[in-house]
Formats: sequence, structure tokens, C-alpha cells
Amino acid sequence: MFKTILTTLILIVITCSSISAADTDVFISGGKEKVSRIRIDRVEYISLSQLVEILGGRLDWAVVGHKVSYLTSNNRFEFLIDAPYFTLNDSIYNMTFPAQYFEGDLYIYPETFFPFLDRVLAQKITYSSSQKSIRIDSEYFNVSDLTISAKANGLLMEIFLTGELAYEIFITEGNWINVSIRDGKINSSKILSRRDSRYMYRLKTHQADGSGQISMRMKRPVQNWHHKLALDPPRIQISIADSEFSIDSAESSLVIGPDDKIDVIVIDAGHGGRDYGAIGHAGTREKDVVLSIAKELAKLIRKDKQFKVIMTRDRDKTVTLEQRAEIANGAAADLFISIHANSSVKKRVRGWNVFFLAEAKNDSARAVEQLENSAFLKEGREGAAEADEDYFEDPILGILNDMLMTEFQAESHDFALMCDREMRRHLDIPARGVDQAGFYVLNKVFTPSVLVESGFISNKIEEKLLKNRKYQKKVAEAIYKAIKRFRAKYESR
Repeated sequence: MFKTILTTLILIVITCSSISAADTDVFISGGKEKVSRIRIDRVEYISLSQLVEILGGRLDWAVVGHKVSYLTSNNRFEFLIDAPYFTLNDSIYNMTFPAQYFEGDLYIYPETFFPFLDRVLAQKITYSSSQKSIRIDSEYFNVSDLTISAKANGLLMEIFLTGELAYEIFITEGNWINVSIRDGKINSSKILSRRDSRYMYRLKTHQADGSGQISMRMKRPVQNWHHKLALDPPRIQISIADSEFSIDSAESSLVIGPDDKIDVIVIDAGHGGRDYGAIGHAGTREKDVVLSIAKELAKLIRKDKQFKVIMTRDRDKTVTLEQRAEIANGAAADLFISIHANSSVKKRVRGWNVFFLAEAKNDSARAVEQLENSAFLKEGREGAAEADEDYFEDPILGILNDMLMTEFQAESHDFALMCDREMRRHLDIPARGVDQAGFYVLNKVFTPSVLVESGFISNKIEEKLLKNRKYQKKVAEAIYKAIKRFRAKYESR
């Protein structure tokens, strides 16, 4: 209905313009995609509608004022059709040429809009007008990561580089450590995900022409410290001598996380046994349909013989939160994928979601968080009662949870975007996109991880689909293609 109205309203503009269409190559994660490009009166535009399917997020269309919004996890762009101005969050900008509507898609002028899009993406986006191509990659960044580790007599912070870069460090009031790196291009999304609340209040990055800066506000005074440029791999090392930074030896000796080779995939079929999960109108149980999807995914992985696959359950049995985490961590998993089916009191709500672990930003994500955590919450309370202690007030657990929420957040977000991209291609039901929430099952696993809500079991249409083997295979195929894309991007580093 909306597109019919909109087409009618701008018909005169389109018919009075000379329009030609072609494709633009999009290079991303070792692969190549295509989005549409049109030329209107010698000005070339790119389909933002199609690019969003690759980048993730969603477009919202509104009839009043012909307004279109592009929503990412933390930012909001708003465009008016046939207007050269757009808003990014609360600020107004000019992209020279107006946003266009053509054959159901939103088109924008890339040369002036992409620099603004680049500000909010976790990856670098560049447009070549001469080659008619778009490149989206993380390899652009030469300041790639940050680690913080407690030592016997202090704290060691390391800023990883792709090569030797000149830098300077200065301490400012408020216990801020500021590292300015000449010609540094900072992977802000990944570095900001490394904030460790045990040692710092805040972590900030700033990108300028010719330099990048990382600033850390520490919880304790920074007095006896030194720095050096280490090699193999290149990194800036900052050592702070302060015995108060030391932590329990058992915690500091813990070795966690994936290795350099992406080859161990853990599939977690949600719920199971006495935990039925959500139940549909026709009596379909979440635990059953997600196990079927998990088995289809495992079958695909094993058939291809490129990965080792481990399932937290391969039959209808109860698996505790601790057991799921032990399976994943014990296998040194490189990816952890928890498969679920969503539910809502609003029976018309439809669609699939992909979540990564971070603080929930909206009511919808909080609702899913509460739904999926409810069984584990009950499990934890029962365990606490048996042990005569409050499981959820353990301070060490709180520290570990906070550490895990940020440790692999950038990679998890990236994998969630890859899943989102493939599911948009394979599934016909509505896309609810990538979101974030604090799931207990992800918060225990020391590796990049996502939680996939494969549809709403509370919706009659999607309940039938979730029981359908063909649909289950489509979900599995989409996830598997995202796994292969993730490996192509991260294993080569």
C-alpha cells in the first residue's frame, strides 16, 4: 500500500528524469556481492535498501513525509525522499544530492553519504567511483585490538598493530592513559569491546586525520609505569607496577578462547528434557524444533568435513547452563551457536532474530532476554538453595560475567551480521535483524557466540514452519554459510 502511494506521489519526478540501471560490486569477507546502481541526470546512486541486507540493520518506511529510517544496533539515519538532507541520531547533514525512490528501493549518493556511514560501522566502507565498487573490511584498520592482563606485580596492557607505528603516551588528570598513534586507523568497535571494569572506568577512542587515540580512565592512580614497542606481533606494551592490580592466581592462569584456526563449532539446541521452552498454539514444543534445526546444521557441517562439530545435546535431555558452558569451553570452541524459537503474547508478532551478548538496548530484546533466561534463572536458584548460598550474588561470578560480555563482543557482533545476511537470503519470513541482550547461556562461553531465534512459535504460521523439515534445513543452511564466511574472514589473520 505504502509503495503504491509513494510511487504515485513521485511519478512526475521519475518520468521527467533520465534513469539507467546497473550493478555495483560489493567486496566483503572474502566474497563478492552486488547491489543496484542507478544514474539519474548524470548522478549515480547506490541502493541503500540492498546494501542494508549485506551490512545488517533494517529500513523502516513511513508514509507521512516519505520518511525512511535506517536502524543499526546503536544508530539511526533518517532520510526524506527527494531531499538532500538526512539526520544521524540528532544531527542534520547534507549529502549534496537527494535521496531517491526507485522500484521499491531507497537510493543514496554514495560519495558524500558513505563517510557518515563509515563513522558508525564496525568495519571500514569505501566506495570507488572509477571501479564502480564498494569494499567493506576490517583489514583497513592498523590498530586492531587491545588486551589487558594482570601480572604478579601489576597490569600489562597491549595495543596490537599491523605494523610498526610511531606513538606517544601521556597521563592526564583523572587517571587517564592516552595513547596517540601516528597514522593510526583504529578498529574502534573491537577495541571498545575490550573495556575491563575491574581496572578501568572508561575506554574511549578518537579518530582524526593522521592519527588515532585510545584513552583509558583507570580506577587506580597511574604512577610507576613504562612503555615500549614490541614486535612479532607489533604491539604497544604499557606496564603499570601496582600490586593492587593483581588478582587471584587461579583466575589469572585461566586460558580461554578460540585458537587461530576456526575449526571447532559448538551447536547448542536450546532447552531440552524437563525444560520444554516455549509452546505453540498447536502444542509444538520449542525444545523439539530447535533440536531438529541443530541436527540439520550438524549434518551440513559434518558432510563438508571442514569443521569439527560438537552438540550440547543430540537428543531430548536436560542440559544445565554449566554443562553447556563446560562442553563449549572444554572443546576450545571457535564459535558457539545457540538455537531457539521465540514467543510473544502478541500472536501476530513474526520473524527471526540473531542476538549477540551485550546489554539489551530495547524492550523487545529485554523481553527475549527474560524469556530465554527464565529456565536458567530457575536452575541457578535451585542450585543456590541446595548449596545454601545465593548463586547470583557471587562477586567472582559477576567479574567473570562482565569480562565475558566484552571479551568477544566485536567478533560475535560480526558473526551475527553474517548470520543476518544469510538468513535474509534463505528465509521468507520477516527479518527482525541483529540485536543484543544479556543471555546467560552466552555469558558462560569463552568464544564468539550468537543466539538465533528461528521464528515465533507463538505465531500459528511460523509454528507450522518451525515443524517443517524444509524450513529447518533453510535455517541450518543460512547459519552454515555464515560460519564459512566467518572462517574466511578471521582464520586468515
